Amino acid sequence: MALPRHSRKYALTEEQRHMYASEKLMNFRWISKILASYSPHTLTSHDFAPTEVQSYLSEIGQFAEVAYSTISTEFIFENLTLLLEPSFPLEGYESFRDAKLVSSFIGKVAQLPGYVAYRSHTKQLIVAFSGTVTAMQAFYDVRALKHRHPSHRGRVHHGFWKLYKGIKAFALDGVRKGLAEHEVTEFVITGHSMGATVSQLFLLDILRDENLVSIGSIPLKLVVFGAPRSGTKSLVKYWRELLVEHRTKYGKESVCEYSVKTYNDGVPSLPPLSFGYRHYAESPLYFVHGRLYQVPPESSEYALYHVSPDLEDENDPPEHPRGGHNYYNGRDMEKFARRAIWLDKAMKMDGDWQEHYRHLSSKERTPKFKTPPIVAFCMPKSMLA
Repeated sequence: MALPRHSRKYALTEEQRHMYASEKLMNFRWISKILASYSPHTLTSHDFAPTEVQSYLSEIGQFAEVAYSTISTEFIFENLTLLLEPSFPLEGYESFRDAKLVSSFIGKVAQLPGYVAYRSHTKQLIVAFSGTVTAMQAFYDVRALKHRHPSHRGRVHHGFWKLYKGIKAFALDGVRKGLAEHEVTEFVITGHSMGATVSQLFLLDILRDENLVSIGSIPLKLVVFGAPRSGTKSLVKYWRELLVEHRTKYGKESVCEYSVKTYNDGVPSLPPLSFGYRHYAESPLYFVHGRLYQVPPESSEYALYHVSPDLEDENDPPEHPRGGHNYYNGRDMEKFARRAIWLDKAMKMDGDWQEHYRHLSSKERTPKFKTPPIVAFCMPKSMLA
């Protein structure tokens, strides 16, 4: 019997070897090996998410990824045309071509950044929260004590709650500004990792208090990637009740939640189930080797899923065979991070920053390896969370 696709051995190309050798960020594969467990449900073609959903999430994911930028959001939007060119940080981030910055902000706690943007073509208002970048933000990530939620309907991860409270007012001001200045037909909240949890808490507040922002019947979309657990069972139950209430009032499509996990990402296994936290999404999505699957509700707390062997395509090896926290939507977030750092360095140098950047980025196009491809074995040793 053939092995599930993500358990097979893949010969890495020279480009892939260079990609993995260049990794600098935490990808949490080791957490996946220790804490992640496989669902007993094997994903098949019947679990495929619609292609239009996968494309939509990939577009919105670009905004979640750029929230991590080490350079100012204002500079990014002022120089979009240049930054979208080949070898520059936003190469391939085509969703930004018609985007306008509404507001950027830094939270009061651990200087967590976020921004609000408007896409004139789609009339989407998007608020994006950064994930963990600094040691101080990581300090709050591990403060896993339970804090009573203001709704009195459950408890929330104390560290995530503090980060959210520190940025909430700024995000609300940005959203109000966007709604006042633009014609909005869809409101999107997005984030990756800790930014995903902040996004969930933001939507929770909007759903429980319609006076915070005048959304009304404007469709709400939550698009998050690699979210950790942050609410107790009671709070998750309350979350789902609020979704039902909103849909009852404004229609079935008035609010949609998309929570995506990916192969070998250990963050969705944190904090462990024994801490008492659960995921908000009743039916999450799973991204593995270029395909997106809808996970059945009974398997929502698992972080790993086997894929039916009949979906194996020997002639189409995965682009990112090792998976990990920074490889959602078929993109290498490490590449964006490296390029953003080079841009930051170039801007601090005397002279033409564009020329300095091109010089710094030239190393990216010079592979370090010239030996034959090696073989990567990508099957983690899973343990029950």
